[in-house]
Amino acid sequence: MALPAAAAELEIDDRVDNFLKFYTAATRAKLAGEERFALWRRAGGLALSPLGEEEDDRAARLQLDKAWPRYPSLIPVLPSLARAAEEGARELFDADNAILGSRDAPIQVRLVLIVGQFDDNASSVPPLDGRPATTVMPVENSAFRRMLAHELAHAIHFQLAGVTDETNAPIGERIFLEGLAMRTAQRAEPGRVDADYAAMPGDAEWMPRCAANKDRIIRGILPDLDKADAYVTLKYMFKGNTGLKREVYCAAWFAFETLLDQGHTLPELARIPEEKMVETMRAALTAKR
Repeated sequence: MALPAAAAELEIDDRVDNFLKFYTAATRAKLAGEERFALWRRAGGLALSPLGEEEDDRAARLQLDKAWPRYPSLIPVLPSLARAAEEGARELFDADNAILGSRDAPIQVRLVLIVGQFDDNASSVPPLDGRPATTVMPVENSAFRRMLAHELAHAIHFQLAGVTDETNAPIGERIFLEGLAMRTAQRAEPGRVDADYAAMPGDAEWMPRCAANKDRIIRGILPDLDKADAYVTLKYMFKGNTGLKREVYCAAWFAFETLLDQGHTLPELARIPEEKMVETMRAALTAKR
């Protein structure tokens, strides 16, 4: 007996070929600086840092200039990276939906595969103005599968929980979103150390510092759980109370450890509505360990 088709749908927008055409044209014309950046934009280049349009453009231009000398060695393998990325994306989308119990839900995700700037960055946004939840993922990412499992979990979770604007969310909600994505990725790509799911690739010092300072990090972040201003967001994403980058992720890792130890499941947690996320994190972060 055939199983019913899953309702969850993944659309893949592969822009790797666009990049190859851009690179060839820019190289032949010996473009540099603003001219090269303008052509990159016309070819569909995307900036991943959510800093605002002007800041994003400035950051993207600097990243493109810095990455340019590294592209010659990447160009020959891009077609194979793109093929592997599409295959892996479908596997991980199925895995994340199975983990979150959402295979039969009306989940729609658009995945944009790009050539990035070797910064191991990626991003996801909720559905907006009739567009589906969207994940942007560089194919050269050094931890492609783990990070894509994380980002696709965000895109699925946004829909299950009714998240509408994660950019302006309070810190407590951000902690919830990241905790669920990290723990989903841990199950989608199992068998690795904790740092592989919580730290940025190559940052061997982050997880030990997170674990050693977790009580200080949690105490420092608790009073700010309801705050959603840009200063607080930047503080806990870049340099928090202990001086550790990405304290949001550290708090999230241990908050979800507590919730899972209490017997909560990821499908259950993924359906907690947006307005309940802050209080759920406050309860988890203040629970006795």
